[in-house]
Amino acid sequence: MKNKRVLVFVLFIFLLLVPVQAFAVDFDITEVQIEAQLNEDGTADVTEQFTYEFEDEFNGITRSLIPKEGTSIEEFTASDSRRDLEVEIENGLYKIYRSGNDGDTIQVELNYRIIGAVEKFEDGAEFYWPFFDASNESEYGDMTITVIPPAPAAETEALGYGEAFDTSNVTEDGTAVFDLGNVPSEKNANIRAIFESELFPGVTAQDGTVRDELADDREELENEAAAFDRNQQIAQSAGIPAIILFGAGLIGIVLFTWMKAIRRKREVQSQPYEFFVPEDSMSIPALLHFTNPTYVAANGISAAILDLMRKGKIRQLSEDHFELIDRNTDYKHEEVLIGLLFDTIGDGQEFTLEQVEIYTKNESNHEEYNAATADWSKEVKAEVTTHNFYEKHPGLRWTAGIMSAVLLGLSIFTGIYGLLPWMAVSAVLAMLAFGFALSYSPLTPQGHKMRYEWRSMKNAMEQLPTEQWERLTMDEKQRAYAYLLGSDQKTAERKANAFTAAEPANDVSGFAMNPVLMTAVFVSASTTTSSSASASGGGMAGTGGGVGGGGGGSGAF
Repeated sequence: MKNKRVLVFVLFIFLLLVPVQAFAVDFDITEVQIEAQLNEDGTADVTEQFTYEFEDEFNGITRSLIPKEGTSIEEFTASDSRRDLEVEIENGLYKIYRSGNDGDTIQVELNYRIIGAVEKFEDGAEFYWPFFDASNESEYGDMTITVIPPAPAAETEALGYGEAFDTSNVTEDGTAVFDLGNVPSEKNANIRAIFESELFPGVTAQDGTVRDELADDREELENEAAAFDRNQQIAQSAGIPAIILFGAGLIGIVLFTWMKAIRRKREVQSQPYEFFVPEDSMSIPALLHFTNPTYVAANGISAAILDLMRKGKIRQLSEDHFELIDRNTDYKHEEVLIGLLFDTIGDGQEFTLEQVEIYTKNESNHEEYNAATADWSKEVKAEVTTHNFYEKHPGLRWTAGIMSAVLLGLSIFTGIYGLLPWMAVSAVLAMLAFGFALSYSPLTPQGHKMRYEWRSMKNAMEQLPTEQWERLTMDEKQRAYAYLLGSDQKTAERKANAFTAAEPANDVSGFAMNPVLMTAVFVSASTTTSSSASASGGGMAGTGGGVGGGGGGSGAF
């Protein structure tokens, strides 16, 4: 019973910590019909019909409405085909409760009144409104917005901005209709319709005119659209061939270098292999870092200790007790590791595995331990770089970098002018070129040889006969086993008894009486000191990026 209570409590805490986005509802808004009936007093009675198709269970939908400066929204209600729906309002975000199941299609009708919706001027009265803005995170399908005057009008003018540009038409009775069709998320669209002033006797007229302003805006938008079309033609005629040319060149370079690397690797691996321990040319931790893509630093620390014992720098007094013999080391990373184990954790001359466990369980020591192990790993990597196992090829990498910059520019250029498939192709090629420029450093023949020999040795040790193992020198056994411990702990654990059994009972080196235990301690220390971070998020009504600071959007929960 107690365990059940603990489980419930843990689950409750987990739900509190999980980001809001994790519970997002998957849906499509397939149709939107918005009708704004203008009244003589300058108010607008708005009816919105949203058709939602859900792919998850849901509790309702949301609608954010951000009124323009000097206006307000009142009398908001919601209903479906059967009943009125419960609504919660917070900072312009309306939550409409209408639950359902995966696969449901629902239609919800929203009604509200805009106070101060119409402004009257000397030459006409205008309704200029943003029903959504760039803060909207939902895509609208088949959207139509209709603006109806209080009475039939003869001098209606209509203009749409943003996504609503070139979507308007005026009916015989003066109604302005904007057929937007599909509207992507995070887009602006402002609706503007001008009618005769006398249709709005309840609105006080302001000085100035608006029809000339609308005409100027129309001309400017049409000029921008014409310029866009011209530039789009340029993007098609020049940008697309450039993307093809640079893309072909990049792919050619990548294929050439890849095939060259494959040939070099095959040349090294084509030689027949017979088990041996490669020569002592670098430290065991550096070998592990260079030859193992899945190298784990915690396992590497155990291998490094064994390597220091092999060199006579450390002596093992018992299963978990170690003594420092000589501080003079061959590499900086060995000095860093001795400092961590003997000076920071131990007493300057000795340390035990129990001390490592006690030290790393103390949270106040985590930062220092992680900094030391990070410094150790950095110095191990530094040793690898001194061996020049990688070719530089600066000219080829600079060429790829320039190609990346050009392709990125082409991606932006084609994206601006609506050539979205080519924008995507160019962006992918730009990332490929950038990655190539950043990371292309093929192995030298010596590097391939080093990897091949040590990896082959490790694989051979999985089934190595005891008699073949016993023919190795003590130094070869120690280097081979230390490498195996850092790269393949399961095989190392199986070989542990065979290795220690082959050592003289009175061996003063005391080489790794229980290396598997030692590895387990450092893996546990790494896990204990590892830090994790969590992120959380939320939602907001919107930023009001439309005309006059207004706007809005749609969603579901």
